[in-house]
Amino acid sequence: MPDEMKMSGELPYTIDVKGRMSFPQRFRDVLGDRFILTRGADHRLVAYSEKQWNELRDKISLMREGKNKEILKQIYIKGAIPVETDKLGRILVPQALREYARLLKDVYVVGAIETAEIWDKSTYEEFTQSISPDDLYAALEDL
Repeated sequence: MPDEMKMSGELPYTIDVKGRMSFPQRFRDVLGDRFILTRGADHRLVAYSEKQWNELRDKISLMREGKNKEILKQIYIKGAIPVETDKLGRILVPQALREYARLLKDVYVVGAIETAEIWDKSTYEEFTQSISPDDLYAALEDL
């Protein structure tokens, strides 16, 4: 994947009571103005380009039946919805996804290489602080 197609950074935003929030232009440049938003692990939302989403959906559909396929269908597939930015660069996060990710006001939009994530601010801060130095060193060793 070319460098210009990779995302990184932690950007603070707010979400209003109707579920509208700005979405970073630099992430829209990678994902497009229409992309798929779905649930992810640890109460985060994950944004996929339509191409990435179709590839992921196809891989899940080809899995053999079993617990892992059901988990992926429950979390990723059933919660997925296409979203489109308006002329102000905002998206509307559906109520069910806002509830899952506990999005009330302050959020982070985070670049995660090929996807973008939306986190509640306090959930994101707790998650990042929970990563121990030993876990980080172990992950670096896998490089």
